[in-house]
Amino acid sequence: MKLDSKILVLVCLMLCCVCATSCHHALVKSESTPIYYSDSKFVNLLPTQAMVGSIDEVQHMEGSFSKGMEKSQSDTSSTTFSSEVWVRANDTILSVVLFGSFGTTLAELTYAHDSIHFSSSVMDVEKMKAEYVLADLQACFYPFEVLQKNFEKAGFLFVEKRPGVSDGTTSTGDNEAFERLLTENGNVIFRIVRKGNEINFVNELRRYQYHITLGNP
Repeated sequence: MKLDSKILVLVCLMLCCVCATSCHHALVKSESTPIYYSDSKFVNLLPTQAMVGSIDEVQHMEGSFSKGMEKSQSDTSSTTFSSEVWVRANDTILSVVLFGSFGTTLAELTYAHDSIHFSSSVMDVEKMKAEYVLADLQACFYPFEVLQKNFEKAGFLFVEKRPGVSDGTTSTGDNEAFERLLTENGNVIFRIVRKGNEINFVNELRRYQYHITLGNP
């Protein structure tokens, strides 16, 4: 099964300020929503209980995605986005609220009690797959060990490097710094690099990326 291109369109639409229309709502169960990180393999969302610690802050998110789903030197078109988002993540909830340029709420995505609720005034959420956005955020914020187990039982390889730990060098003093890599048969699917209050998420297979600036350095 191939990843629907609307997944990437979702990311852009969620993070761009557009004119408001009537509000739409969608409610789905997490176990019925597989996340295909490759054309043949998928994972399910981790339960919110897998989160260690908590996040409750405004973050700035920028990113881009290529319009073509397959790599092509002739297709260089891309779409960029930039938005303020409020992220809450703890052992009971994972939620994202996206704001427009005037502070208006464009979309709200909530994962709690094993269900995903997505409401928006700017898009038809029935046609979108918000679980992919949640899965990417889990890959950025959830503990490595539980992510690794979830990915590897589906046949992926998921590794993490931390300064002064995996490479034998002297620690930088940044206890939160890491590089995470998801691969399949030696091919890179996505890479996440965190340094200080900056997180870069690059999906090389699907050709999209995020740059997240956390609220607290």
